[in-house]
Amino acid sequence: MCAARWFSSDGPQDEGPAGWRLDVVTLLAVIGESSIAEHAQIITASVLCLLPRIIPAPQALLKPSRPQRLPETTAKMVGVYSGVVLDTVGFFANIIHPLDEMQPFAFRVLEIKHRDKNSAGGFEVRQPVSNGSASFFGKLRPYTRTNTNLSMARSIKGPPQDALDDEPGNQRARTVAFSSDVEAGPGPSPLVRGITRRPTMREKVQDFVANPTLANTAARPAIPATLYSPMHILEAFSALLTFAIIGFAAHQQDGTAILAVTLMGLASSVVGWASWWRPILMNRSHTNKVPEGDVIIRTREGAFLLVKCTEEVARELYSGTEECEYHVSGQAYRVLMGLGTFLIMVSVILLGNCKWYSQIFIGASYIVLNGIYWTMGLLPKRLFWDLSRYDFQDVTPPEAMNADKTTDPNDPREGVKSFTRTLWYAIRETKRTAWVKRSGAAPITPQWQKWLGEAEAAAKDGITDWPSVARKDEIMKLSEEELKNGPTIAPQPNFDAAEQVAPAVEVAHENRNQAQGGAF
Repeated sequence: MCAARWFSSDGPQDEGPAGWRLDVVTLLAVIGESSIAEHAQIITASVLCLLPRIIPAPQALLKPSRPQRLPETTAKMVGVYSGVVLDTVGFFANIIHPLDEMQPFAFRVLEIKHRDKNSAGGFEVRQPVSNGSASFFGKLRPYTRTNTNLSMARSIKGPPQDALDDEPGNQRARTVAFSSDVEAGPGPSPLVRGITRRPTMREKVQDFVANPTLANTAARPAIPATLYSPMHILEAFSALLTFAIIGFAAHQQDGTAILAVTLMGLASSVVGWASWWRPILMNRSHTNKVPEGDVIIRTREGAFLLVKCTEEVARELYSGTEECEYHVSGQAYRVLMGLGTFLIMVSVILLGNCKWYSQIFIGASYIVLNGIYWTMGLLPKRLFWDLSRYDFQDVTPPEAMNADKTTDPNDPREGVKSFTRTLWYAIRETKRTAWVKRSGAAPITPQWQKWLGEAEAAAKDGITDWPSVARKDEIMKLSEEELKNGPTIAPQPNFDAAEQVAPAVEVAHENRNQAQGGAF
């Protein structure tokens, strides 16, 4: 009796055991804003965002305006051959190679290419035609490039008449038309006669979930949310849980709970519809000859990542913009946001007036969902997006695999991790030093100009064990007069600067709030 007196409420006894009340359930409904804001992009990236369901902290999706671009990661990026310098790395590129997972002074080489794209890059490739023991390939003809977000519709068609006149026996050679944007995944060889790859059932369902308006056409979204995304599973589970709450409230004859949960589910559908989007990647509109798209990325911690790719891949993932295409206009967005805000306010008021057992069910549901959304933040983002458009693999040379570790304790120079040694690894792989100056990775001093010249010469000569750190220490002891009057050991780079232990231009500190780019 004494314990019951200590932990009992003075309110009406019909509200719960010992007079307890759960008015705090309204607070549970709006807790967890940071978790929802973190997953805002993937929550609204498919048609499942229209499902009526309860969401912890739905106000996290209520924003006065929508971002036009995906969030980016702060890092220094420069084109090895193009010279393009940027201060951020794109959203999908950072999913392929998370920069926050790179250790200080680490070095990696990554090769990225389109998975099912011919090496001609947006050309019409003619099929070989057998003529006894000989065969021939027709000329490569430019093919009109399509939007990067629309995959190629493969079509088998005949060549022009002037090409037919040159064929032995006037045999009709068949050609396969490729667009510049093939993301259908691995399939039959494009040079197999008469075979047209069709999307699998899984791809059709995934495309419908990502963008239902494209279901009956040959076009597919560029990078859709993967069909078995953990977020898709959670959204379906939340909808089932919402219907279960409504069913339980009906069994309890709690009309207030039914109305509150229904309005909350309707609010999530309205807000999801207003923020429903799909990514738009930049593509090349011409077939002009361009340099390779290789890029070097330098993190704040002094790690280097070399990405070997074509210009098409570089435009999509690095130098181009990743824009957001919404399904509703900006004016409709504001109207839907206002309606969603009103529904949330009414539902929160009603939640505080539900019956005891309904509040227990609703409160427990919000606690479980908050925990699941928080757990989602621990999962790698590549589980949420279908990146089968690209084929990427780590091709780091064996001698540079342990750049972030001490490889030889007995050698205090070349055997110890340092920014200079990692920079040498990057120069050795690119055989260029122009990007060092363009990216601001080093101060401009005569000493480091000389070091960079020697490093570039050693890289071009194929010297893998050049003593970069030892040579740096020797050159740094020389004055400018000694450098001018002394013998020239190696040619100086034409338009480069060199590197010191700390770079000349630091990578800006990342603002997490800005990096998120707002909620969708």
